[in-house]
Parts: sequence; C-alpha cells; structure tokens
Amino acid sequence: MKKLMTLVLALIFVFGLVGCSANKVDKDVSVFKTENITRITFHTLPSGGQGFEVPNEYLAEITTWLGSFTVDKKADKALAPGSNSISVEIEYADGTSVKNGLSTTKIDGSTFYMKSEPAPECYFKILELPE
Repeated sequence: MKKLMTLVLALIFVFGLVGCSANKVDKDVSVFKTENITRITFHTLPSGGQGFEVPNEYLAEITTWLGSFTVDKKADKALAPGSNSISVEIEYADGTSVKNGLSTTKIDGSTFYMKSEPAPECYFKILELPE
C-alpha cells in the first residue's frame, strides 16, 4: 500500500511540473519579430486612429526599439487606463502585417503587460509628442 501511495504522489508531482512548464511564457524573447520589416506605422486613439508612418531615416532605430519589447507580468482582467492607446502596425517583406498595442500582448488567450527600453527621441518626433 505504501508503494502504491508513493507512486500516486510521484505521478501527481510529475504531472504538476509538466502542467506548470506548459503554461510558462518566455519573458526573454522579443514580442515583435523585427526581421524583414518594410514599414512601421503607429496609431493613436487621441488622433482618431490616424496613422503615423515611420520615415525611412528612423526605421532602423524604431525597429531596434521594437525588438526590446518583452513580456512582463500577467495583466488583471481590467487593464490600466490608457493601455494600448498607442499601437504599432508592422509590415513585412512577405506582405504580412501585425498590429498590436504598445502596452499589452496576448499569449495563449492570456493578456500580459510588456516592458521595453525607453523610446528613442525619434518616436516622439514621429508622433509629434513633446519629449
């Protein structure tokens, strides 16, 4: 009976570890794919969704900054006010595009906040915001 109980407890422990690792989010990987980007456009809610296309002269700098976005903590059901009021649309050489807010991202149905390096000066110029 002790052996059976030990086996059951061991199986519960193993399946518990497998379940935890299956839901683990890699927080060191960039949220945005930055290879083969051809165009980047920012959209803001205060401007009614008007797009602010990144000029070619700033494309490399903004691409590098977008590459610094990684997953942070899991978001509560109610997001902080202003979350994702600015979004980015990235177009790639193969014709695909992605659009995502700059505050959160969804992974396997769960919402996570993102963190990044500070925005470069050109970002504020592109959006015509005070630095």
